[in-house]
Amino acid sequence: MIPPPDIPAGERLNVTRWHPGAVVALQHLRTELHPHRVYPPVSYDHGRPHLVINADLTVWADTAGTTFCWGPRLLEEPVEQTPTDDLPQVARRIAGHLGRHYAEPTDLP
Repeated sequence: MIPPPDIPAGERLNVTRWHPGAVVALQHLRTELHPHRVYPPVSYDHGRPHLVINADLTVWADTAGTTFCWGPRLLEEPVEQTPTDDLPQVARRIAGHLGRHYAEPTDLP
């Protein structure tokens, strides 16, 4: 797998070890979170792609990109996990962890 061009050079080798489905799933979730006013960066530290929502919430996908997990720290026991099939519902649930202000999406211009 050739890593996407937006991955930092120091992390490219680590990312190639992950199935492309995990990276794609996180990128799609990131886009789906934007209407909820949540703009997380994709982080590749620790060799695993994940979204850093805030200091207390991190989202990662399994290597195949079929299940999202989220919790306070990467790779620890997740608070919740759900299949990646319904991105709008997953984004709503993650945004709901941030509070009511984020739970309902806004209309994008």
